[in-house]
Amino acid sequence: MKKITLSTLLLFILTGWVQAHDTDIPASLEHYSFEQLTNNIHVVHGTQALPSLKTRGFMNNPAIITTKKGIIVIDPGSSEEIGKQLLEKIKTISDKPVIAIFNTHVHGDHWLGNHGIRSVYPHVPIYAHQRMIERVKEGEGEQWIKLFMGMTKKAIAGTKVVAPNIGLKGGETLKLDGITLKIHHTGHAHSDGDIMIEVVDDKGLFFGDIVAAKRVPNSDVPQDASFKGTINAIKLMLKGPSTLYIPGHGLSGGREVPKASLRFLVKLRESVTRYYNQGLSDFEMKEKVIKDLSEFKDWHNFKEMGRVIAYVYQEVENDNF
Repeated sequence: MKKITLSTLLLFILTGWVQAHDTDIPASLEHYSFEQLTNNIHVVHGTQALPSLKTRGFMNNPAIITTKKGIIVIDPGSSEEIGKQLLEKIKTISDKPVIAIFNTHVHGDHWLGNHGIRSVYPHVPIYAHQRMIERVKEGEGEQWIKLFMGMTKKAIAGTKVVAPNIGLKGGETLKLDGITLKIHHTGHAHSDGDIMIEVVDDKGLFFGDIVAAKRVPNSDVPQDASFKGTINAIKLMLKGPSTLYIPGHGLSGGREVPKASLRFLVKLRESVTRYYNQGLSDFEMKEKVIKDLSEFKDWHNFKEMGRVIAYVYQEVENDNF
């Protein structure tokens, strides 16, 4: 299994991962609004920019599912502060307590906000794939905090690792206060411990970062992903009953949201495979592949295609052994 390391992440930062940010983006979660997508699902569609001092580390799509007596939180963000800001935002919708938290995967922008929620609800259960829990116990939480401390100039100071405490494997059906959730895990995709959360009655699906709208798939942490597995996950979920899809980054919508990521990934794999079969190295094929994917040039992180191609090349090479 691939494993993210702090040294690898820092290498990406030092070699240009952190790009100039949009100076017009709102500062932090508190300046965003909830968007109601169904009777029970509300989402904050956050910035696509990477964590910075201005954003206070915020860069994902925190969401809630309302139940009869409480609130289920999905991916509460990247710091104690962001988690607490999310609680304040929830108060504009409901005065019900938080009864559960779900973390879709191990990357820190999605779950370090657990600390802020647990500071108010100290006994709330936190669900995640069991592999994510293992990775946090192995020290990845501290690595993400150290990384974001540097990226935000210590704006997330005080954030502590609050790991999930209920492990999932995928295939579970959970009934929480009248809400039925189906948990999906299709194997190694964006990470080796992703969960996708189907809200049955609302026909909604939380993809985590397996899908990111108008963002190059797996581009932030490509070394942690299986591009082939991501394709498989999206295809399987498109066979299901959901009609609303909530990505980890970018705007929610209908089938067009996951199908766009799927089209990108399939075209990327086909392009790399074609040039691999012609005997080209990843470096030699880079500009050709980028040209093949030019219809997506306005997507976030498209400038990072070089390293994305390198990891897809490794996958294709492994498939040919």
